[in-house]
Amino acid sequence: MYSEWASLQDEIQCDKANQSVLHKFPPVVGTTVATSVVRHIALSLSIAANSSEPCQLDSDKEVKWAMEVLCYGLGLPLMELDTIKECVNVYCIWLSACLPPSPHQNSVPQPIKDDPNPYIQDMIHHLLNLFVPRPGSDVDSVRKQAVFCHRVLRQIQAITKESTILSRESWETLLKFLLAANDSLLSPPLEKDESTICRTKEQLNNSDDIGDQLCERVLSVLFEIWLLACYKCFPSPSLWKTFRAMCISWRHHESLVVQWHKVNHALTSNVLNFTQGPEYPKLTLADDEAQLIPTSMTYDCIAQCWFRFLHIIQNPVDLSRPEIIGKTHKFMQAAMNSETLVDPTQHECLSKLPLIFYKAMKGVSVMVNAFLGIPQTQNRYEEQLISSSSSNSKLTLPPSTPPGQRKSSRPMSVFSSSNKGAKTANTSAPQPKANTPMLSSLIFHEPRQSPAPNRPKCDSILHLFGAWLFDAALARVKFHNCHKMVPEQGSVHSDRRSSSLTDSRRNSVSMDYHSETSGVCDNTYEMGRAEALGTLCRIFCAHKTGETILPVYYSRFYMAMYYGLQTSEEYLSGQVLASVLFNSCDILRVDLDGVLMLLPHILEAIQLVLNDLPNKYKTNEMTSIIEYKNVELQRACVNLLLTTLCLPLHFKDLTIRDIVSSTDTDVQLITFISLKKKIIDLMIGALRNTTDPTNTQMLLGGLMLLVEDMAVCEAAEQTTFQPQDLSLDSENAVFSDTSNTSLKTSSSESSFKDGSYHRLGNPANDLDSAHGLFGEAVTLICHRLLSQWKTELNSALAAMEILAGLAKLAISPPNLLMCKCTVKWICEFIVQQCNRPAPAHSKDLHSTIVAAFRCLSLWLVEHPRLLYDKECLHVVLEVVELGISGSKSQKPDIQSVQLKDTKISPAVQVAVNRASDPPKYKQDKQRQPASKRVQEAAEGLLTCIIQHVGAFPPPCGPESLFSLLDEKSLLKYTKGNSCIPEHGTPFRYYVLENAIIVGLLEQPLGNIEDLLPTVTALIRGPFGRHAWVMQLRHSPRVKRGTSKSHLADPGRPMPVDSVGFRHAAKPRNFPEAVDKVTPTKAEKSIPTLESLVTDEKRPKLNKLKSFIEKQAQFEAQVSQKKQQEMKSMPFPNKDTECKPPKITEEFQAARLFLSHYGFLSLEALKEQTNTSLPPSLVTLDTTNPGLTNDLEMLDAITARDNDTVHVFYVKSGQRSAADILRNVGFQRGVQAQFLEFLHSLGWPVDVQKHAGWTGHISTSWKISQPEDIQDRAPRMGTGGSIYDGQQQVLYWADVSSEVAFIVPSLENFNRLQNDGDKSPQVSASTVSEGQGGAKPTTLSLERPLGELRVSKGTDSPSSPHDAPVFRARRFGRSSTVTIGPDTKIFVVWLENFEDHENFPTGDFLSVTSTGLDQYTPTSSSSMRQEKDIFVIFIHALQNGLFRIHMEGQTGRISMAIPLVDGMVVSRRTLGSMVRQTAINIGRRKRLESDSYQPPHVRRKIKIQEIVDKYHLKMTESEFYTALFQDVHK
Repeated sequence: MYSEWASLQDEIQCDKANQSVLHKFPPVVGTTVATSVVRHIALSLSIAANSSEPCQLDSDKEVKWAMEVLCYGLGLPLMELDTIKECVNVYCIWLSACLPPSPHQNSVPQPIKDDPNPYIQDMIHHLLNLFVPRPGSDVDSVRKQAVFCHRVLRQIQAITKESTILSRESWETLLKFLLAANDSLLSPPLEKDESTICRTKEQLNNSDDIGDQLCERVLSVLFEIWLLACYKCFPSPSLWKTFRAMCISWRHHESLVVQWHKVNHALTSNVLNFTQGPEYPKLTLADDEAQLIPTSMTYDCIAQCWFRFLHIIQNPVDLSRPEIIGKTHKFMQAAMNSETLVDPTQHECLSKLPLIFYKAMKGVSVMVNAFLGIPQTQNRYEEQLISSSSSNSKLTLPPSTPPGQRKSSRPMSVFSSSNKGAKTANTSAPQPKANTPMLSSLIFHEPRQSPAPNRPKCDSILHLFGAWLFDAALARVKFHNCHKMVPEQGSVHSDRRSSSLTDSRRNSVSMDYHSETSGVCDNTYEMGRAEALGTLCRIFCAHKTGETILPVYYSRFYMAMYYGLQTSEEYLSGQVLASVLFNSCDILRVDLDGVLMLLPHILEAIQLVLNDLPNKYKTNEMTSIIEYKNVELQRACVNLLLTTLCLPLHFKDLTIRDIVSSTDTDVQLITFISLKKKIIDLMIGALRNTTDPTNTQMLLGGLMLLVEDMAVCEAAEQTTFQPQDLSLDSENAVFSDTSNTSLKTSSSESSFKDGSYHRLGNPANDLDSAHGLFGEAVTLICHRLLSQWKTELNSALAAMEILAGLAKLAISPPNLLMCKCTVKWICEFIVQQCNRPAPAHSKDLHSTIVAAFRCLSLWLVEHPRLLYDKECLHVVLEVVELGISGSKSQKPDIQSVQLKDTKISPAVQVAVNRASDPPKYKQDKQRQPASKRVQEAAEGLLTCIIQHVGAFPPPCGPESLFSLLDEKSLLKYTKGNSCIPEHGTPFRYYVLENAIIVGLLEQPLGNIEDLLPTVTALIRGPFGRHAWVMQLRHSPRVKRGTSKSHLADPGRPMPVDSVGFRHAAKPRNFPEAVDKVTPTKAEKSIPTLESLVTDEKRPKLNKLKSFIEKQAQFEAQVSQKKQQEMKSMPFPNKDTECKPPKITEEFQAARLFLSHYGFLSLEALKEQTNTSLPPSLVTLDTTNPGLTNDLEMLDAITARDNDTVHVFYVKSGQRSAADILRNVGFQRGVQAQFLEFLHSLGWPVDVQKHAGWTGHISTSWKISQPEDIQDRAPRMGTGGSIYDGQQQVLYWADVSSEVAFIVPSLENFNRLQNDGDKSPQVSASTVSEGQGGAKPTTLSLERPLGELRVSKGTDSPSSPHDAPVFRARRFGRSSTVTIGPDTKIFVVWLENFEDHENFPTGDFLSVTSTGLDQYTPTSSSSMRQEKDIFVIFIHALQNGLFRIHMEGQTGRISMAIPLVDGMVVSRRTLGSMVRQTAINIGRRKRLESDSYQPPHVRRKIKIQEIVDKYHLKMTESEFYTALFQDVHK
């Protein structure tokens, strides 16, 4: 830079301007003259200051003579402190002559007033004598000398800031004076004891070295005044070259580096302000730094100063080379004058170079961070330096993490290696002795912050700092032989190191350091090296999409990374390795050319931190203190590991180029697929060892990706793994009663006593397949869940999410034995959580139980064969019983079981049921569930087992768990009228147990031909709507013929002529033996009629007997006559022939249904005492028109949780919502991978015909009628906008969740903007008393759930009594709004990854409305934007993989998995992973919400509301009377 200019260093050092004529005389004479004259001048100045008399020195000759005396007086020994003080006072007063209003006008001689510049230049030369060290002086005298120097410096500062008359010569004199003063104080090596290498401020003030006391002050004044000179009178190139040359001899002082960085940081802040704009992240400065730069300095001047000051100390990497720092003139002179010191590089003051080197690299790191736009959050110089005079004293330095990313309140040690392997060379720096401080570190690490989107290119930053950083990253590294290069003769290394860019670009991979040091592994300077390499990692990780970097930078960076990632004892540097891992988390996901060549070394480093160190240093003590429990270091390794999971199966047999291996070792070709086993072992081992919840969740997400990617890959290649240790007999044993792993009576006995629990998966060779890895993953997760994670909410939830995801994987062949064990372990987890002591029960604990029940239902639905196993079914039903009632029917026997491989507790109390124990029946148990939420979750599992296990998806498809028939649909197929009558409904509605609404239709449907008692039942319960048609049949359907054939008249049988023999036998009423019985007196106690008749009554008796005889004769005549007539009539007689009754075609089927199923009884109709609950059987008022509306609202409450995901496509540089939405309008506007990704999320459904969730409540959960469907041609050739919710959406559902994926279009956005609405609008209105029939019985601050409905279009938006009215979509019908957490989930596809910083999330709130927004606790859109929006960014990398970035605030329940921020996923798993993550985000938000209720609970509440509104209160007689009456048909 200054090669064509001459340096003024020799001129300054040999300048005699500070010599007085009195120096020609003996010291005694000079001292006597100076003492007398100076005392008189000082006295006259004091008199002049107190009076109006001018100074007596009124001529130029007199003033110059006096200045000669004062010049000599400033150099007197410190024994003459009074004279020196008076000299300083005189010169300080005379120097004030150049100030605007001089405060000492009378004390300043007139010649100085007239032309101050020549005199000021001479006085400044003379003042240099004050700064000359006086060897042999006592500490008190040196302290007073420092006080005088401080006063002179303050006066000079005041002159430079306030004076307006200084000439260029005066400015140059001032700068030369400051250079000379600094050189005299700082050039000599410091003479210190080894115990005082690091001194406190108090120790510096008590030092007998004037250089110690003035070092920081003179440097700060020099830099400050130099900056002022740049503003007022820019220094000449010669002065700049002199400044730079003299700084070389001061670099063994820490203060020089500190002041250098203060100025650099202040100038860098100003440079960034006008080059990057005021919106660019600011470089936070201390107060003294911010005041260094004059406010009116021009941009050109700032730029010139910044670049010149940046290189003022030349190459800061020289600070790691004592052989260069110690080869100055002063060091050589000190070596020649010393009797013990032979080599100047062995001087004891150079032992502080590691600290100085570290601070130099740290300051460069701050500037790099400023250019990258990484905010600075704390003072960079707040370091805690600990010194002690004992031999065990250590020097503590800040670590290699980026400035601004550290927390001083949370120090965490990282492992640091000793320099025991270093070898001492003849010319190398002195190695520390036994009592020499060793370097360790304190890590102050905060979460990484992203660089600014508009940051400069990596090449631009490397042009400025690359040469220094590359050299520093390899400082004192022991190179392999293939990387050594002997320097050419005549080459000057100092010249190469002094440049920042030019020479760096001429060199490639080979290192040209001194051969003496290249063979030594010296970790003394590892802190500075770690800071430099960490800075390089941040630069390369800030690589933008599509950005190019020079190949020379790539080669040098990979070389530095290669040595930084070394893990062998010979090359390991703990601080460097920690810095690399901390700062290179993004290195494999930013499309760096050739970066995958570092993959094997990165995996070795990760293995050292995550697996080797926790296992190796648990008990062993090493000389190098290695703290492996650094959570932040482990998290950085986990982040790196998550970027490597898909690489082996993606690149497979592709060879990794190895260009940095040593020539003295055999070169082994490494393929990507060969690293698969290592990555799997790393993942499994890390998950075993980690204890941090966040790291645990990240690893679980990675494990899910690993298993799914392997399973999908094997399925695509149609490869089937044949397990060696799993025979056919063991597979079949899963569903037999004699299974070795099956439970005898409960899950507890098998979970801990069975060997399969302790055996973590299959043999190691099985991990190469999805089958083996599936078993290993499930076993490990369940093991850790039962032993350690059960007390940590987020870890337990993450484990349940991964288990639910693993349940859906199609593993070939199915690992049925492991599936059975998994179900039992989940049941055991629920049992353990429910049986925990009462103080441990909390909302978090119950959230884990609820999640476990949901996970268990998914496993049973996906593997229905498990319930064919007797023991497995018993375990599941026991857990259901425990969740509903709070206890099991059989009392458990508590046993203490030892768990293997557990760290938290050595033994676990396990409940084991005995088969011999008598069960406790339901009616004898008191229901005490763990909580209402747990009971509801258990009820949901029981219903899932009964309704869906083995029957999902239902015949109508997974889009609806309900029957797709309702009243309107059924009445179309009834015989007779096909529509609902005007008065009432043909349905009879009954409520059973206040939980189930049964609608009974007694009219047979059109397809029923049999005239049998037929009833059509619409059953609405908490878990859905079901339609059944039932008939009362007397013969099975398998027999041929209809019911009419069985009811037809069979006809009279043909008469038979042969009637046999007729015997005239008189029938007896009593046996013959009765006549032989002798009568008793009791029988004779009743007298005969003859004995009682008197003579008077005898005629009457006779008359009665005659009447009887006549009647008998008459009857005999009639009988005889009739017999004769019968004989004359034909056979058979039509009048007397028996005929079958007429077939009944109308039945009271509702009465029969209620009676036959046991619902109809007197007890069921009675009001329950001491409770407000209605009777067990309730009739609803069908004449109330509001009943139909409320039933439709009940049907609109789904039985599953629903989520909505909106997908966007962002082209490079787009920021406006309209531009982003326009991309998906045409297929050519998006990448082909995006369309493939869309179709992997779900399957397309027609919104008009869809019966499930569509993304908006106005079109969801409906039964489509043919007359409601409009024929519209689908849009073709779109980029995904066809799925905007108007015609189609992408849909996915399982037994517990349904998701709608919507791609918003510009058409919807424009329509909403033109209408002035922010969302498709929904109104909330209450049901009037006339419609509801009954007033609410309770007072609530919230409207009932069932009272939310879509507006009919007649309500006023400005109604003060109602919620805001919004228009509904043009098709669809009324539906109930499901109140829950307002969680918006966006999936954003980025062409340029940096665009995630500028994604306009808030602009999409209108087009992403689901109709639920108006009924959430968050009222403002801004609050929703901050709290309830989760964004999953996807960026396609050049290698075919996809980078994931996630944004969104989390509460107590942290991030959802399996996707993790920074993860790199494969093409085949992208859609599935995004879908699972979106579902889990919604589930976690619902678990966290206090107002959320499961769907079946909301349906139950709605049913109770319907009962309260439409209950017909009748007596038993009125009920039966109404039951026998026919309804209108």
